[in-house]
Amino acid sequence: MNLSIPSRRAGSRRASFSNAGFSLVEVALAVAIAALAIITLLGLLPQGLEMSRKTSLLTTNSNILEQVIRNYENMQFTSLPSGLTLKYFTDQGLEVSATSKEISYVVQIDARFKAALPKAETEEPNLCRLVIKVATTSNTSFNFESPDTKMSYATFNHLIAKSR
Repeated sequence: MNLSIPSRRAGSRRASFSNAGFSLVEVALAVAIAALAIITLLGLLPQGLEMSRKTSLLTTNSNILEQVIRNYENMQFTSLPSGLTLKYFTDQGLEVSATSKEISYVVQIDARFKAALPKAETEEPNLCRLVIKVATTSNTSFNFESPDTKMSYATFNHLIAKSR
């Protein structure tokens, strides 16, 4: 009985391992492509954050504007305020008092203007023009009219018609 164990040659083992991996050139190219993709995405990150901030501001301004307009439209036309009114809102667009610590937006509503139709010489007695200014600030004494105001704010115009 001849039991012989087949012997492996050392060379055959080495040959099978050399074909199993990636070459240095392939790894370098893969790393270069991945680095290019990461650098591109990092370059777009500031623009994406700025766009997200502007979108959030626009959404909150729209919510605040809608609340203010609906409140004024639901009032009797004869009881509309005729001067300047200040209102304060949180970062979620919820109205708060002037003493709140959560103020993020200051809104000035100017109802001093009468409205006139285009090419009309007289003011329309059944229309009231609102000029609504929204500033992103927690300063309750923010002055919209000051020429020294460095902050920007959004201005909206709205007409309210006498319907009752």
